[in-house]
Amino acid sequence: MIKEDSIPLVSIIMPTYNRAHYILETIESIRAQSYANWELLIMDDGSTDNTGELVTSVNDPRIQYHDCGRVGITGVLKNKAIRLSKGALITFMDSDDLLAVDKIDKQVAALTSNREAGFCFTNCYDFNEQGQQRVYMQQQACAETRHFFTDICWGKTLVFIQTVMLWRECLNKTGYFNENRIFTDFSFITNLAYHYTAVALYEALFFRRLHSGNNINTNWQIDYEEYIATINHYKEQQYLQASEANDILFYGLINYGNACADNGNKQKARSLYMAAWRYKPFSTIPVKKLLKSYIG
Repeated sequence: MIKEDSIPLVSIIMPTYNRAHYILETIESIRAQSYANWELLIMDDGSTDNTGELVTSVNDPRIQYHDCGRVGITGVLKNKAIRLSKGALITFMDSDDLLAVDKIDKQVAALTSNREAGFCFTNCYDFNEQGQQRVYMQQQACAETRHFFTDICWGKTLVFIQTVMLWRECLNKTGYFNENRIFTDFSFITNLAYHYTAVALYEALFFRRLHSGNNINTNWQIDYEEYIATINHYKEQQYLQASEANDILFYGLINYGNACADNGNKQKARSLYMAAWRYKPFSTIPVKKLLKSYIG
C-alpha cells in the first residue's frame, strides 16, 4: 500500500505486567502485520510471572524487551519507550489485545497521504471467548480527516490509545504522557487532538480482549478522575470555552456518580452529584439522582 521508497519506521510501544497468558498471541498479531517496517518496544512493569522469558524466546530482531522493574505508572513506561524508539511514527499496544493484519499498513497509508494530519485512530471492538462483543463507533466504513478535540472531550468519539498512530514530530508541540497518575491516556489523546487534525479510520482494526484481569475493571475510578481533571485543565487554559467545559463537567460528574452508585459506593456518588449540581444549578438531574441514591 505504501511506496517502497517512502516506508517510515513505526515504533510500537507495549507496556506489560503479568501477561504471560496472552502476550505471545499479541506479539504474533504484530508479527503477522502486512506492514513489516516496525520495531516493538516491550516495557515490562516488573512482571512476577514468566512474561519476560516468553518474550525473549521470540526470535525477531525487531522486538526489544526492557525490564523496567515495578513502576506502576504507564505514562512513565510509555515515555521511556518513546525516548528509546527510533520510528518516525509511533503507535501503542496493550499486551493482551490483537490487531487486524493490515492495521499498521492502513494507518501508515492514511498518514502519509494526509500529511496535514498529526495522527490517526481507528475503530475497534471488544472480544472475549464468545467472540465479538461491542463495536465502539457506529460508523464502520470510510475515513474522515478533521479536528476531533471537542468530540473526544464530550465522549462523542471514543479513542483508545491502542488505536492511535502519530508522527513523532507532534511530540515537539504536545509533549509526552503525564506521569502524575496510573493512566493518562485521555489527556495525551485530547492534547494531541487539540493541536492537530486526525484521520479517523472507521473500520475496526484493533481488538480489545475482555477478561477478569483488565485494568478497566480495577482502575475505572482513576480514569474518571483523570477525565474530570483534564477537562478542568482545558477550561483553565481556555482550550474549551467555560460554558462548554461546564456542560462537559456536569455530565462527566453525573456519569461518574452513576458508576459509583452501580458499584455500591453511594456516598461517593452523592458527592459527585452535588459537584455536578454546581455546574448546572437549575438542572433537576442531580436532585433526582440524589433522591434515587437514598431510596433505591
